[in-house]
Amino acid sequence: MRELLFSFCCSVCLLFTSVVYAQPTHFTTSDYHKHQAKEILFGVGATGLLGDLGGLNRQGTDYAPIDYEFLMTRYAFHLGYRYRFKPRFATKSLLQYGLLQGDDALTTEVYRNYRNIRVKTHLIEFSQTLEWIIFNNEHFGKRYRIAGLKGMRNKNTLVYLIGGVSGFAYFPQAPSGPFLRSLRTEGQGLPGAPKPYSYFSFGIPMGIGAKIGIDAVWRMSFEFTYTKTFTDYLDDVSGSYYDNAAIEAAYGPVSAYYADPSSKENPYWTAHGEIRGHPETKDAYLFLNVSLIRNITYKRSKRIKWRYNTRKGTKARW
Repeated sequence: MRELLFSFCCSVCLLFTSVVYAQPTHFTTSDYHKHQAKEILFGVGATGLLGDLGGLNRQGTDYAPIDYEFLMTRYAFHLGYRYRFKPRFATKSLLQYGLLQGDDALTTEVYRNYRNIRVKTHLIEFSQTLEWIIFNNEHFGKRYRIAGLKGMRNKNTLVYLIGGVSGFAYFPQAPSGPFLRSLRTEGQGLPGAPKPYSYFSFGIPMGIGAKIGIDAVWRMSFEFTYTKTFTDYLDDVSGSYYDNAAIEAAYGPVSAYYADPSSKENPYWTAHGEIRGHPETKDAYLFLNVSLIRNITYKRSKRIKWRYNTRKGTKARW
């Protein structure tokens, strides 16, 4: 009987120990998002311009992603903060810089190619977006590693949809030349011409993302966003050609050249009033971002610290 009671007590002690030191600390529950409430993130990305320039070997398709020229992919950097306020919803503030580029030389569509305009645009964007989590698999595994004890591993995987608003500054520039807004390449300010466009505009970003857990604190995310803007001048091209001689007389030969850099083999195609862009459809851009994410809500378990008790000559935990 004593042996049986001793064995039972030992079993209870072992079970208690394994529950205390090896049980998962946070399973997926209705309040799990509180342990993921605040995150900071930073990373790099790839960009794409959907404007009047370049595109596939046909007329533009309302500047949709299907018209994207992959050879014009450029780079981006970003820094942000995410706040998860509900199990299925989070909001994200993001500041990013991206380089957008377009080039008519990359399309064989005859009118686009003849136009021969190329641009690189520096874009600085601040966006505020809402994330709707449509799939999640989240829990923390055992807090301590115990030899020979198997337990659940960390899992922290999310898939979510993105939507929101953004404000951005953009600066179109010739690839190896001046900034183009000041050149007034569509006769801005001259009689019958449009007003100079602003360096600032707004957009509506939308997309999809996924996060993969590294451990209880770090994650990686992959996001694709498409932003439809309220400007048609991301590439400095929007409306009609203005009389090139009048541009040269008012703003100089550099403005006249960038207003019409075509070969002049078909001068009627770039004459005053002919189509230079399509103002009825606004420009758009793409971001494909990879981020490293740091959870600043959840605190790692602190290791047991020891101090020396000088009176008793022993160590004590604290």
